[in-house]
Amino acid sequence: MADKELAWYVLFNNHTQGLLLDGLLRAAGLRATIVPTPWALSKSCGIALALSADEVEAARALIQREGAEILAIASLEQDIDPLRDRYC
Repeated sequence: MADKELAWYVLFNNHTQGLLLDGLLRAAGLRATIVPTPWALSKSCGIALALSADEVEAARALIQREGAEILAIASLEQDIDPLRDRYC
């Protein structure tokens, strides 16, 4: 049986904004992964930053403090299938 989890994404107007925020998050010790923008959230450029749920509020605070340009921080419910979704 699959578990329901929320995946969190920061969305941008362009790649440059995404790369700048990625650097800011890393400098602050927060983990973000550059990923293709999920189709359900495809109103932004081709990349998004994936965040873990426990770092979303810290990322929001950093974005506000630094005045980083983003479209939104959005979540999607995902079906995690342990037989399919294995990551190395």
